[in-house]
Amino acid sequence: MSVQECFVERVKKDAYTKLQVNGVRTILALENETISVECSSLIAGRCEVKINATKADAGEWHCHIGTSTVGLESKQKIVVRIVDKLAAVEPNLTVVHARPATLLCVSAQTLTPLSYCRFEPPSGSPFSISPEVTEDKAILGRYYFPANRSLDGGACAVRLRRVRHDDRGAWTCAAGLDDGNEYVDVIHLEVQGDLDGGACAVRVRRVRHDDRGAWTCAAGLDDGNEYVDVIHLEVQGYYTMSTASVTGITFGSIAAIAVLVILGVSAWKKKTFLTGRARPEAREMAEEHEMAAVPAETGRTPVGSQRTIPSVIVESPSEPSTSIRHEH
Repeated sequence: MSVQECFVERVKKDAYTKLQVNGVRTILALENETISVECSSLIAGRCEVKINATKADAGEWHCHIGTSTVGLESKQKIVVRIVDKLAAVEPNLTVVHARPATLLCVSAQTLTPLSYCRFEPPSGSPFSISPEVTEDKAILGRYYFPANRSLDGGACAVRLRRVRHDDRGAWTCAAGLDDGNEYVDVIHLEVQGDLDGGACAVRVRRVRHDDRGAWTCAAGLDDGNEYVDVIHLEVQGYYTMSTASVTGITFGSIAAIAVLVILGVSAWKKKTFLTGRARPEAREMAEEHEMAAVPAETGRTPVGSQRTIPSVIVESPSEPSTSIRHEH
């Protein structure tokens, strides 16, 4: 028995890339590409919707799945991104100072191999990297290709052995695809950490109103330079007087006290002066009064003090014509 007809058909797979980024299902799709936004559960089954992805479809999707019976729904979050043929898996990445970190860009079409991979750091020289650059052969002792990634799998990646503060900024990843063109994307790297990781911090035990204003923090980094930034502190609550008001009140109080002291001293001096003049005048008047009183007492006897000697007249009954006058 001979074969009359035979053909082999390749099952077309989804061209877009599906990833798990920080526990969230992420779809990287080209513009106008047909994608399937789906979710599933062991109990309720599978739920999906097919769309022709545009920039308006980019963002966060929520997929709800449940059964006809009373019970809980399953809710899953899906992020759709419209990208070019090479895309950063995490366009904004925050890492801890002095810790390792991986920067990863992938082909937007699943398992499309890359011919090369290179990176341009925010400071320093660009470099090319491949799976042959292992940890023990790290470029500049810092950069190597992650062991769980490959160019054939469509990944352009670099592992930073120990993140430094001068790694902060925009990293450009670039890769060649099978169409002969180079595609690029950008990863914005932010570096954070504790004191050993470069944090410059102070705790104010009890904030006062004069703490209000611009605080400048400065720190020396591992590149030998000092960097500064400004924190504007605003204090709210009662007695929110400005520094100028407090200064004005202080100087006003001092001036008032000074005026009162001057007036007090002047009044005291005036009282002392008047008292000093009054005492001699009173003494002179007393002496004049005493001198006037002494002659009046020694010069003459007052009229009211003269003595009058009475006279007695005796008349005898036998001799009415004869009278005897006796004066004492």
